[in-house]
Amino acid sequence: MNDTTRIVLALVLVVAALFGEKAIEFVKNNVEIVNEPTVMVVEPSMENKELVKPIVDLDIAEDDAKLITAFYLELADVVSDDNSVIKTTEQFRNFNGMAGLLHFNSDLKGKYDSLGSDIDSAIVNAIGKQSTSIDEDKREDLSQILEAVAWSVNQ
Repeated sequence: MNDTTRIVLALVLVVAALFGEKAIEFVKNNVEIVNEPTVMVVEPSMENKELVKPIVDLDIAEDDAKLITAFYLELADVVSDDNSVIKTTEQFRNFNGMAGLLHFNSDLKGKYDSLGSDIDSAIVNAIGKQSTSIDEDKREDLSQILEAVAWSVNQ
């Protein structure tokens, strides 16, 4: 290593030793660190607002609302993007039940008296109760009501 390189490295070390901690503190104090992702929830149609009105009327804690919103938005994405796994409304109900059980564990069980039945009722009103195949229109309806559920818990 030549003398010029040694001198430059020594100067860098001296500058880092003198100002490094101040520079790190400056960055910490002036840069906003965002740990929570922001979720864009689209306002549903008037028809879907009516279907989720019982959910809107519930007083859901903010943390629970975030958890429910994330789940139903993701579920809406899965439903709208998938046409090979979920082919019938019965398959969706089974998938929704299992995914909800895994996602929420027992965190919400018994916390909100009618939340589960209100969500089920909104879904049934949107796509029907009979087990039928999910065509593109029904898939769109299902995706939109799931997004409406995500919207409703934040009202």
